[in-house]
Amino acid sequence: MELALYDPDHGYYSRGGPRTGRSGDFLTAPTASHWYSTVIGGLLARLAQRVGRLTLIDVAAADGAFLAGVHERLAEHRGDVLRGAVALERSSARRVDLERRFAGQAVLVAEDLEHVAGAAGPVVIHASELYDAAPVHRVVGRDGALAELWVRCDGERLAWEERPAPAALSDHLAGHGVDLAEGQLAEIDLTARPAHAARLGWAGSKAIALVLDYGYPARRLYNPRGRAAGSLAGYRAHRMTRDPLVDPGELDLTAHVNWDDLRAACAETGWRELGLWSLAELMVRAGLEEEAERLGLGEDAPLDSRTVSERQELKRLLDPEGMGSDLKALVQAGPELADPVAELLER
Repeated sequence: MELALYDPDHGYYSRGGPRTGRSGDFLTAPTASHWYSTVIGGLLARLAQRVGRLTLIDVAAADGAFLAGVHERLAEHRGDVLRGAVALERSSARRVDLERRFAGQAVLVAEDLEHVAGAAGPVVIHASELYDAAPVHRVVGRDGALAELWVRCDGERLAWEERPAPAALSDHLAGHGVDLAEGQLAEIDLTARPAHAARLGWAGSKAIALVLDYGYPARRLYNPRGRAAGSLAGYRAHRMTRDPLVDPGELDLTAHVNWDDLRAACAETGWRELGLWSLAELMVRAGLEEEAERLGLGEDAPLDSRTVSERQELKRLLDPEGMGSDLKALVQAGPELADPVAELLER
């Protein structure tokens, strides 16, 4: 999975061409509709009024749609809200595109936080579909124990091969109180908790983290009734395949996030969880109604072509049968920002 996604020459994220958006392989909230960045930008503006100018860190910035949308929302008042912005992107090809997109703007493009000096002032960490693209171990319940699925070359094809799972994988599931049923498949990301803890630790006590991703708490993620086949999947041209071994490097590969790992990272760094909500609920809490009114698109707006078009855009993010329900938002804050952020998100 590491090679298929991140090989510098042949990895999915290392090659040219669109990945996100309607012309790519999958949609994210920032690429599905400008309303996501607009609403979050408004939230940042209100937060800055309370705590001072912010440093915005977009982890896995992709094509920069989120940062560009926030900048557009803030417009000429951007300097009053943002002290600076950082676009973190692992793909060198994408970093080149980001540097081109934000040329002349106060946006630092970097590979990871280790290449960024400590931020001054309050920090906002934004991560949209970061953790579901992390390479995972694939395991299966077998004869009362745990086996790991390795990938082997079988002639011109790739195939699965079962081997005894190392103790770290069994211990991980046991730590979450999970025991896989016979034949049940599952994915384990051993890196999510330490990586998230490192990001929170870097941001410090005066910071907020907004993580947008697909996932469940461990008990539900590993429930054999709903997840007997695991969650590992590939996407191309907005079509899903359950066989991640087909056309390596040509597919986006993803596995659902275990929210309890990110919650544990929050607790061990002394941060506080403010909520785990659906995308639709986050939009409402973050100020969707206020932004609609500001743009003349509230409940009393005339039903003209602009209103209809914008409401269709909103539907992409609020749809209870799609992204509005399936995509979740985990909001965490350091001790110095927890109270003011909680107050802004109360509805």
